[in-house]
Amino acid sequence: MLTGKRIILRTVREADLPKLYELRAVIQNMGEYWPLHMISEFLDKKRFNESGWWAEDHGSLLITDHQGDILGQVNYFKASPVLNAFEIGYRIYQPENWGKGFTSEAVALFVPFLFETKQVDRIQAMISHNNVGSRRVLEKCGFTFEGILRKALFHHGQYQDLALYSILRSECPPLHTQMQFAKEAK
Repeated sequence: MLTGKRIILRTVREADLPKLYELRAVIQNMGEYWPLHMISEFLDKKRFNESGWWAEDHGSLLITDHQGDILGQVNYFKASPVLNAFEIGYRIYQPENWGKGFTSEAVALFVPFLFETKQVDRIQAMISHNNVGSRRVLEKCGFTFEGILRKALFHHGQYQDLALYSILRSECPPLHTQMQFAKEAK
């Protein structure tokens, strides 16, 4: 587990699956920017049984508060077969928890963890060009805006531009620094 000031990042447990399915299946809680898709409970369980949602080239960690309540998730996956990079994504499940800094804290812990455990030199995120909140998260966590991928995503019935952000290993603070900061902030 990665413990922050207000959150904990941890792997998914089998006992989490029913609650996670309910949280992730509510279309209204996906917000304006999360990709709309229906989740098959059967395939969700199958994927968990195969890897526990954590593998060498992709994985998800839950964002919980210190009482153990599930707030959201962070994930990583291979950005492209030819790039030495991972892409990250993140989501807070319920609107009442949006905008409270949970995502920024999760990304600030997750990215250095990936750099310390994976052989990649770049982590990137592609977000809706209009997603101001997500832009703030990435910029606060040291990511650099690289450009716009024009009409790269079909979402809500139309093609949308994506903003590409990245951070390099040399630009990222070490995990122990982030963990120490969280400890001191308590």
